[in-house]
Amino acid sequence: MARVAVIGAGVVGVASAYMLCKAGHQVTLVDRNAGPCAGASVRNGAQLSYAYGDALASPSLLKHLPGILLGRDPAYRVRLHADPEFLIWGLRFLANTSSARYLSNTRYLLQMAAGTRSLLQEVLDEFQMDFDYTVSGKMILFPTAASFAAAQSGYALKTSMGIRQQMLSRDEATAIEPALAHYRDEIAGVVYSPDDAAGRPSEFCAQLIGHLTASYGLRTRYQCEAERLLTRKGRVHGVMFRNYETLDCDAVVIATGYGTKLSAPFSPAFSSVWPVQGYSVTLPATEGAMQTSITDLKRKMVFARLGDQVRIAGMADIGRRRFAFEQDRFAALKEGAQAAFARGFASAEEQDAQSWSDARPCTPSSRPIIAPGKSRGVFLNYGHGTLGWTLCLGSAARLQEVMRDHGI
Repeated sequence: MARVAVIGAGVVGVASAYMLCKAGHQVTLVDRNAGPCAGASVRNGAQLSYAYGDALASPSLLKHLPGILLGRDPAYRVRLHADPEFLIWGLRFLANTSSARYLSNTRYLLQMAAGTRSLLQEVLDEFQMDFDYTVSGKMILFPTAASFAAAQSGYALKTSMGIRQQMLSRDEATAIEPALAHYRDEIAGVVYSPDDAAGRPSEFCAQLIGHLTASYGLRTRYQCEAERLLTRKGRVHGVMFRNYETLDCDAVVIATGYGTKLSAPFSPAFSSVWPVQGYSVTLPATEGAMQTSITDLKRKMVFARLGDQVRIAGMADIGRRRFAFEQDRFAALKEGAQAAFARGFASAEEQDAQSWSDARPCTPSSRPIIAPGKSRGVFLNYGHGTLGWTLCLGSAARLQEVMRDHGI
């Protein structure tokens, strides 16, 4: 049994703590926020997209990049500037847009997502949890015949990996999800993944931590900011904090994602991760709300049913190291949602609308970084981009393998 400190209590850090507790280690989960899941995980798109772990860097995105840079696609906003780290990250991103790398990266992500799906069922078999989890399926709406035809290659890849998918007409999809009858624009075709799911990652984290504390002795430290690692002869033996006593440990997992105020070694390595800012709004559902999770490719938005609410997320703003909530981007998200499914949820002007924005930590390849750190006993698990919820348990299992290979 090892004493392990997990730095970062987002959905990836909590999943890492779960796997390490199950392996018999004594785990302390640390976060600088007042509680778990307070950063990029708290109000993300909520979809568990086991069948849609597609890498962001793709030949299709490369084809549309000139229009994105010229501001013709409202879902993306790219700010080009002379930050060396951003420029190097961008060049590495472009290198991953080749067909071969896109397919390799997507296959890797889909395999990791399958790990999450399997392990999540193990969690639910062991613990009673309520986080509005439903295996609701997912539909991807293709706006043109050309885009739907292009989806054939992805469909072939995923079905060859044993992922259940169907390519449907609009009428066939509407028979499964009646809310599509109110979708205002053309739908050339739909890719339906019946085994995809949705749930609130914030509630999942809070409840899982409670179970791990009661059943496995998990310890937590919140509002506790890690300052530096303590090493002896190149091996970690503790973590020093700015506002808490030193924590002695045999290993450290860094699951901090992206943060401009993080100091080394808790911040990502140079050009390995860059923030991609996204937005979401959570609104009361109406009688016309969807039950199936939906991705609207025309608007680059996702819709997920969470109990009596609908979570709507989208936008990808990239380029700034420091980000801030921008009202015009949030307004664009609300307007797009209303244009697509106005009958599915209450107006975003309602007082109980929950707005959110944060930065997803993206690698150039979309593959999370799961590897040993520079010092012995230090391990990395971050860079999950927009797929943190979908990949969390699968990446935690991979982390455990890496740690076991290094004697932990």
